[in-house]
Amino acid sequence: MGFLLWYENGLVGVFIRESLWGYPIVLSSHAVGMATVMGVAVALNMRVLGFAKGLSIQAFDKLFLVGWLGFIINLVSGIILFAGNASVYTFQWTFQLKIGAIIVGGILMKVVMNAVRENKPESTQKLLAGISMACWMIGMITGRLMAYIG
Repeated sequence: MGFLLWYENGLVGVFIRESLWGYPIVLSSHAVGMATVMGVAVALNMRVLGFAKGLSIQAFDKLFLVGWLGFIINLVSGIILFAGNASVYTFQWTFQLKIGAIIVGGILMKVVMNAVRENKPESTQKLLAGISMACWMIGMITGRLMAYIG
């Protein structure tokens, strides 16, 4: 708890809580990062689930660089936003579920691409893509709920 309070009461935490422009700018950056990473994740998963069959799944290999850029923007902005209420967010079930869902969703993106490359059964690919999509949606929804549910 000491580290959390130190981080929350440090320069970054104070900046996020008290600066007129700090929170809106960082939150906007978080939204841009989320839109980028979610765009790639949802597009890939939807393609594996059978939509846009004319689009090669291998084309998503190049889009992963864009997805990683969005993820890095989200990670950095998320760490900064976390500083505003670190001692609260750490113990908030919505935050814990958000982080868990994002970790599992991120891992599943790699697993989905590997399943496609290795020509695993289509049912396996679709199951993995569906679970990955659910994880990303859970991460997004619980992230939004953090403001309203303890």
